[in-house]
Amino acid sequence: MKKLLERLQLSSEFLLFIIFFTFLDSIKSRIGPGQVINLYTFTPESVITAIPNFLIIVLLLRYSYLKIHGNQFPLQRKKALLSFLLGLIGWILISNAFSLFIALAFGNFERNFMGEVVFLSNFTRVLDFMIYGGFYFAFLLFRKFQEHQKKLADYDQAMSELTIYQLKQQLNPHFLFNNLNVLDQLIEENPAVASEFLHEFSEIYRYALEKSDSHLVPLKEELAFSLNYFRLLSRKFGAGYKLEVPNEIPDFWIPPLTLQVLIENAVFHNQGSESQPISISIQVNEKIAVWNQLKPYKHKKHSGGRGLKNLIKQYRLLSKETLEIVKTNDSFTVELPLIKEKVI
Repeated sequence: MKKLLERLQLSSEFLLFIIFFTFLDSIKSRIGPGQVINLYTFTPESVITAIPNFLIIVLLLRYSYLKIHGNQFPLQRKKALLSFLLGLIGWILISNAFSLFIALAFGNFERNFMGEVVFLSNFTRVLDFMIYGGFYFAFLLFRKFQEHQKKLADYDQAMSELTIYQLKQQLNPHFLFNNLNVLDQLIEENPAVASEFLHEFSEIYRYALEKSDSHLVPLKEELAFSLNYFRLLSRKFGAGYKLEVPNEIPDFWIPPLTLQVLIENAVFHNQGSESQPISISIQVNEKIAVWNQLKPYKHKKHSGGRGLKNLIKQYRLLSKETLEIVKTNDSFTVELPLIKEKVI
């Protein structure tokens, strides 16, 4: 039975629906003016005869549908109607042939094949085919639609994963080259600090490599990494920049290197000094807000912008919301939507 249902693309739930519908329809036909409601009203013998008829109708429709329409989607109206009509003709021929065999076997040909009886019998068969065939056709199209939607969802997810992977491939070199530039300057200015910077950077870059294949990481983990990265930058810029982070960190997710990119932007695009340090603040409320004072260099030192654009694309793929940028005369804020569970 299970193999038959699979071959006809039927589900056990749909078959139970047909049985229940047939049972209710038989009860309805037995209830009317002048009729007595008794135990016979609810006997299910009509279901026993209706189910084989339903399976034959389904078999005919399945064959005609595949023969004419195939597995094409979306539905082509003319081919679908033609397959439905072909199935109906097959049902009329088969059911009449079976009735003829029964009539000849029991000697009831003259009684069962009178003009009015044949007309009413075939009219009933057409109605049965329209009802049960219509149910099956609707169910079949619904299944096709589900399969089509799943293929679209799988394709969208595959494209999202590919796009995110490509973005990660861009972000890691961006992270590497920026820090190599810092190292290059430190080698000229202070070789001892450059050596310490190189050692710490190797530890931090290991995190970047390990998380390059992850779409999301815990916010606590990313914040700890960002603090280590900021301490690394402080070897180059001293007390020119200050970072404030929240004491309590909720259990949310974030794309790896997100906070690092925003801290890096704040440091590399704003001129801080020990006398007038640039403040950077990370806050977590309804969103993750990364705020920094705005004091751009008089002569632009970095073209930049790739890291932030990269993050915007990632959030479009990972979240229904996107990040927001709020810029005033003296501050720059990036607001990141909270991702409460790991996706993709």
